[in-house]
Amino acid sequence: MSSACGQQWAGPVDAPIVLLRPDGPVAPSGDPPHPVVADADAVVRLSALPPAGGATATGRVVLDIGGEPVTVEMTVPAGPVAVEAVLPIFHGLSSLFATRATARAGSEGRSVSCRAGCGACCRQMVPVSIAEARALARLVEAMPEPRRDHVRRRFEAAVETLDAEGLLDGLDGEPGERHAKGRAYFEAGVACPLLEDEACSIHADRPLACREYLVTSPPELCATLAPGVENLALEARPSLALLQADPREGWLPLVLALDQDTRSPPSPRDRTGAEIIRDVIARLG
Repeated sequence: MSSACGQQWAGPVDAPIVLLRPDGPVAPSGDPPHPVVADADAVVRLSALPPAGGATATGRVVLDIGGEPVTVEMTVPAGPVAVEAVLPIFHGLSSLFATRATARAGSEGRSVSCRAGCGACCRQMVPVSIAEARALARLVEAMPEPRRDHVRRRFEAAVETLDAEGLLDGLDGEPGERHAKGRAYFEAGVACPLLEDEACSIHADRPLACREYLVTSPPELCATLAPGVENLALEARPSLALLQADPREGWLPLVLALDQDTRSPPSPRDRTGAEIIRDVIARLG
């Protein structure tokens, strides 16, 4: 894979430094991140292995995060793949930035207050990429019965309720309109169809936006979206970079993931895993 500056990324070689800055809007999530840290040799290793032992490519990039070089080694499918095939890499990157932000907050005497049992943010409108929607649909499809049927029914009920209130239309309006729509969505009180017992039932596979939304304020503020909610600032948001890397795909609310999957064509497979990674990393800055 060629890097943003044209050097080759194939095998364990360093690619150019990519500058990451803390910016962009925040989007909803759940529990604190499982720490993603470097191994003993100071390398963060992430992988998205193909099914049935297919061929892979491994390479490294050095990310300049707040002036600190962080080497990340990534193993991805070697041939052309759909974006969802490399989502585990982006999951890992999001968790890496969340881990760093959590540690930084701890050094300042603050702690992340998100815990299983506090599902207030799971009633917000969770934006997902089309690739993430397809991956969620495959996840539900693979669930055993009767759980699969129960989850599908929750998706259907959520869409029916939100659609009846006009909360799934006009999502690409002006920022003020989107904010108002998001507030009304939250006030409708419709939980994510994947929320069970006030905890994420697919925590290991949760969307990027969920991984990147953490707060250090009291949980009761999240329950009403009251003033004073303190979002944890991340140094970069792979969720936004993924959307920017392929604008032809766009985004949608998580509750529409199953609907979208039934209506959309198969995922395009016009880039290798390494090329997809390159395109997203180039937009982290």
